Amino acid sequence: MGEHEVKRMTKSVVSPAEIMQFMTHNSLLLYKKKGSRAPLDRITVYQNTENKNPYRKGAVFVSPTKDDLVEGKGYVVTSYETLGEKYQQLSHWTPNTYRGGTYYDFKKRIIKGHKRENLKQINVIGFDIDTKEVDLYGLYLGCEELKLPRPNLLLETPRGYQCFFVLETPFYVHSQNDYKSLRVAERLSDNIRKALCKYVPIDLNCVPFGFYRIPKEDNILDFYEETANTNLLLSWSKTFEEQEKRKFLRVVYNNKSSSMDLCSSDWYKALIQATYIEKGHNSASRNNALMTLALANYASERSFEEAYDELDQFNSFLDYPLSKSEFEKTLKSAYSGKYKGVKRSYVEGLLELWSDGSARFQGREGWYKFKKEREVRERSHYDEWEEDIIRYIEEHKSPEMPFLEGSLVMLAETFGMAVSSLKEVINRSSRLIKKTVGRGRAAVTKLSSRSMLFKGLLHMRKKQTNLYQSTAGTLVDSVSTIRREIQLVINMIDTPFSSQDAIDIFIDSRPFSPIKNTS
Repeated sequence: MGEHEVKRMTKSVVSPAEIMQFMTHNSLLLYKKKGSRAPLDRITVYQNTENKNPYRKGAVFVSPTKDDLVEGKGYVVTSYETLGEKYQQLSHWTPNTYRGGTYYDFKKRIIKGHKRENLKQINVIGFDIDTKEVDLYGLYLGCEELKLPRPNLLLETPRGYQCFFVLETPFYVHSQNDYKSLRVAERLSDNIRKALCKYVPIDLNCVPFGFYRIPKEDNILDFYEETANTNLLLSWSKTFEEQEKRKFLRVVYNNKSSSMDLCSSDWYKALIQATYIEKGHNSASRNNALMTLALANYASERSFEEAYDELDQFNSFLDYPLSKSEFEKTLKSAYSGKYKGVKRSYVEGLLELWSDGSARFQGREGWYKFKKEREVRERSHYDEWEEDIIRYIEEHKSPEMPFLEGSLVMLAETFGMAVSSLKEVINRSSRLIKKTVGRGRAAVTKLSSRSMLFKGLLHMRKKQTNLYQSTAGTLVDSVSTIRREIQLVINMIDTPFSSQDAIDIFIDSRPFSPIKNTS
């Protein structure tokens, strides 16, 4: 890769200012009204064009720091030229455009006008994820399963992430019909967040059309240029509400439950009183104990709140308790409805290791809650083994090093299963990725989950972005190395969008996908 190619790649990078212009649908002035640095002839041509435009431009609010924002301090920005000059010194902005703005106190920069009734147009649907302990790949898969469009922008924040759908047609807000368009947009935002919170921990209390983190070179993880079709989103929202209404009715009228009260069983009482359960024991660690107890609560049809209170005390009394984020993640997973019940072999393993042996698992079936045919129970074993492997990868690997490596025999021993079983689990799984390097006895198997690989892709992309801020000499060798690393991962993972998109995002030696110049 020569110097000319490096220069060409650097020019193809889309700036955060261009991304903000894309998000706001050209609803601000292109140049400052006063003090513009643009050539006079360009300003004259632009002003003549704008004078013929019947639609007034709007404003966005920005703030330098989170502390300033809390105190109500900030600035009113009316041009993209200003955003391009100042975004590096800003932390927050309003991606939805207001009709205008002013100040309660000009000297102290106490901003005024950022209230919902003053919105000019709603350009984006955004939401917060206030934790770093999250499966971002699950967010994209969730959008696929829910038939939502792919998110247009993913930002990393100090405490978590922010995600945005850029609407193809903004909601234009006016006072007619009691701000009907605003109420429709708010309802759409609520439905999207409610639907996606089953996949990632979205903050449902976040103000939908308020301040968000401003895009910068060092916080943009993913950018996608195809806007979300507004009409299709509204149709999706209507369908979602109808489905939720049917689910609610089923919950209300389904009172004849024949499920067993597992929380009253001897084995449950024995496990919940064991305070010395440790990590690191295959299929019998504190994570497995918590998951088993949580599944027992779910099978007994106890509410999530009841289970949370009881198991939070159990976790607190452990000699080595799980972190709050890991505790909540495990509990939510148990209550997701993905699991078929409490598994006998898990309970017996936990009792053998962590109890005095007096309690016994009652029942002859492999699964406590369900009686199934033999071939279905066999399939259930494969599902559980798959969960074991994915949980092991999450606990022992990282985005920087996402692969378990070794022979199949060694990996099978690590997971406590036969080699033939491991092969079958991998062949059946859509969530595990395997690649063999070499042949015969020298062959090395690389194993990871799609979720961990997606985290690895985002990590590599951020690493690649940072390289554009380094010197040109260092850039050439470093980018070549990262390109090879990313190519290896891309060859092994099917992303929840097209392979060409994946290449554009992660391989094409640029931190963001290009967009058309909207000026």
